[in-house]
Amino acid sequence: MRKNGLAVILLGLLLLVVGCGKVTTSQKSSQSTETTEKTIDYAQLSDSEQSEMTFTFVRNNDSSAVDLKIVNRTSKNVTFNGDKFILIYPKKSQINSTKDSTIKIGSNSTKTFKNLFEGLNSADFSTIGLYCYKNKNNKLAYSEINSLSAKSTNLKESSLQKAYKTASNKKKPVVNKKPKARNDTERQNSVPTGQITSGQQAVALVQSMNGPAPQGTSYTFMTDETSGTNGLVKTNDGQAVYWVRLFESGNGVAITVDDWTVFPNRTVIHQAPPAVGESKNSQTQDSDDNDSDDDNSVDSNNQSDSDENTDTNDDYDVDDID
Repeated sequence: MRKNGLAVILLGLLLLVVGCGKVTTSQKSSQSTETTEKTIDYAQLSDSEQSEMTFTFVRNNDSSAVDLKIVNRTSKNVTFNGDKFILIYPKKSQINSTKDSTIKIGSNSTKTFKNLFEGLNSADFSTIGLYCYKNKNNKLAYSEINSLSAKSTNLKESSLQKAYKTASNKKKPVVNKKPKARNDTERQNSVPTGQITSGQQAVALVQSMNGPAPQGTSYTFMTDETSGTNGLVKTNDGQAVYWVRLFESGNGVAITVDDWTVFPNRTVIHQAPPAVGESKNSQTQDSDDNDSDDDNSVDSNNQSDSDENTDTNDDYDVDDID
């Protein structure tokens, strides 16, 4: 009987030891699982949990580096990717953090991380900025212009909110685009300034005064045997002028519509130059017609003195003078 009783006691003690061992193992496993669940990346925290964390960015005196102090009041261990912090500027390129290791801060603790940003200068803080983690959804603090320290509580300051918004909405300066190269026609038709030195400039001047040629007609400058490469023609009294003509082309025949005389000093007379030599571009007429027209020629000097820009002979028959 004594032996049986002793055996029962020993068996009971053995079961008690085994049971305690199982409970201890189970508790350790449960604690390990709970610890793992409480370690989380900051971006995965809820808004209320993020509000329980405080961030203070402090740049050194020469603004070459920025340290970060974190206060974690949550019940979780929080981690950050050290190279995922960004400093965003309105209308400027963002600056990325340079710490390539994982940042971890335990629950209800405070920790400072040195040189989160490096290689900076004072120019990088000449405008308001915004510290964020990964993207703008995780705002940490405004970077203020006149302060070496930026704390996450400044996100609630209306003056900083307005300043950042205003800087973000500021219109970009207008950039003057390089003008496109003009083709030959555009160069010919550009309005000249100063002295007239070519037939093309004379055409452009007349066109600027009278508007584009009507449909079916074109401006041109006339030449004769005395003309040089720039289109100057000489009147019978030896004056060098430019002869601009508006003509209509049909069935292979050029029909004169209107004429202008343009002097190098920009004086324009609404008629053909008087008694110009035979033109290469105009219709030829017999010598008898030319002789009869000599008596009716107009002195260009007197014309320019009386009215530099007025049509003085609207009824002038340009086909009778070549």
